[in-house]
Amino acid sequence: MRSTRSCTAVGGDASEDDEEPQTYKFNGKIYASYQEMVNAKRQRNQDLLASSGLLGAKAAIDNAVLEQKAVKAASRGLKRVKVKQEPLPRRKSSRLQGVAASGMYVESELARGKVVVAGGSMYTADESEEESKFFNDRVNDGSDLTVSEAVDLCGPKWSKEGTVEAAEQFMKQSLPDITKTYSSASPKKGSPNSVRNVPGKSITSKTLQSNLNTLSLDSETCVAKVTPERIYSVACHPNPNYIIACAGDKKGYVGIWNVDQYGVESKQDDESSSDGVHLFKPFNGAVSSMSWNQSGTSLLAASYDGSVRAFDVEKQVFKEVFATYSDDDIYKDKLGYDRDGGYRSWLQSLEIDHRFGSDCFFLSTSEGNVMHVDLRSKGKVTFDETLSERKINSMSLHPNGYTMATAGLSTVVQFWDIRSMGASSRKKSKPLAWQNAGKSINSAYFSPSGKRLLTTTMMDHLDLLEDAHLASGLIKTPETRIKHDNRTGRWLSTFMARWHPATFSGEEIFVSGSMQRPRAIEVFSGNGCLLREIRGSALTAVASRCCFHPSAEKLVVVGGNSSGRVTIAR
Repeated sequence: MRSTRSCTAVGGDASEDDEEPQTYKFNGKIYASYQEMVNAKRQRNQDLLASSGLLGAKAAIDNAVLEQKAVKAASRGLKRVKVKQEPLPRRKSSRLQGVAASGMYVESELARGKVVVAGGSMYTADESEEESKFFNDRVNDGSDLTVSEAVDLCGPKWSKEGTVEAAEQFMKQSLPDITKTYSSASPKKGSPNSVRNVPGKSITSKTLQSNLNTLSLDSETCVAKVTPERIYSVACHPNPNYIIACAGDKKGYVGIWNVDQYGVESKQDDESSSDGVHLFKPFNGAVSSMSWNQSGTSLLAASYDGSVRAFDVEKQVFKEVFATYSDDDIYKDKLGYDRDGGYRSWLQSLEIDHRFGSDCFFLSTSEGNVMHVDLRSKGKVTFDETLSERKINSMSLHPNGYTMATAGLSTVVQFWDIRSMGASSRKKSKPLAWQNAGKSINSAYFSPSGKRLLTTTMMDHLDLLEDAHLASGLIKTPETRIKHDNRTGRWLSTFMARWHPATFSGEEIFVSGSMQRPRAIEVFSGNGCLLREIRGSALTAVASRCCFHPSAEKLVVVGGNSSGRVTIAR
């Protein structure tokens, strides 16, 4: 700023009366006041910004950010219902009210919130409620749950007007239609298959990469909230023409998402619609595993509360097909009698025995046991073997029908011949081969062909072992080792890389979550090459648990995160 001040002197002296007014000059112009000059400067700055194009660039960035924020994951799927709570009565001091003290006091504290008061009696705040609870705090005594009962158990927080009716319409009309139109050949009951049936192979190895490149996560319809809590397991109905994604969370909720809203529920108004998501609560513990049978008629799920339930599409019930119980005489007629190990024991994983369909399955426990449950005839536990001193996170049965891989906190992948288990000799089973991973192993799964075994370890590796079912003794190193950040931390579910259940002209692929930013879901080839990092505006969090749609006719990736949202890449 340059200012000038003109003065006129008479007789050499300048008087205050003869002093001229102060003026301000800017860019060759004279302004009568300081404020006018400041305004001129501001106008000059605005003109410079407009001519530079910075304002236009800022507006474009702002619009892009707003468009990205428009994909609101929380706005689709489940919506929490605000329940009005009556205010509790104000607490008042008994002493101020003049009420005499009872004279009771706490003598000692016991486990599980129990205390001993003066006089030796035991008292619990929720003693009356505890007496009415079922074994291991399960939802009921093992009776079948209808669709409406499973929805009602979700409570008023997640149920609103029309929720039960919408769930019944989907489960009783749309889902049976989807199952009937599924033409996949299912294995006959009681007829073992040494090699599992693999779906059709319409996608070839030549078109596989182009199909992967088309997978998108940019639409707001790609994501919905399916469960209230952290997702522990995901599964997909095998019908290639429909996408029915299922998720189980840490509180025992099972969410089923009719992604394309097939059927009558698409006619619902906006207020009663849940975007095709239906919530049920068949368990009171984390849903550790879930899987559809090959025909798509039954959804099996195992829970930390020690129970296994199957949703029968035909009978429309969540049936308890197996549950662990204590050695109390009242449970003698139960299939899982004397198989509960206390509060530190739970069902960690479930694997359908592909030789016999959903009538037989394997279970692993937190205590290192593996059980084979046969529901045919009257039902029995074929064998219950202790294969590890620590928790077994996963089991996988080779397509040959008798080699099983187990892995968990013992840091070792072990291979077993299940034909020798359950023998009358009661000799302790010994592994055929093993491989040391160094740290705990989240999962280990055989590929569809059985040639490879994929392990996800806390050594930040994805390991691929080839022909491990033919090995004996120590397997020193894997065939392929992929460096992969698997440190999800305390608040996220661990990564468990999964194979696509079909092969594409001999080519096998698997999927895994990723800790990278921007968030991504990674797809690898069977030899460990990264084929695609699937990213998009709909993927805003780490998708810890991922799986493929079982169909080989089209590629669909399902990912579940720790806020209960499911993302569909297609």
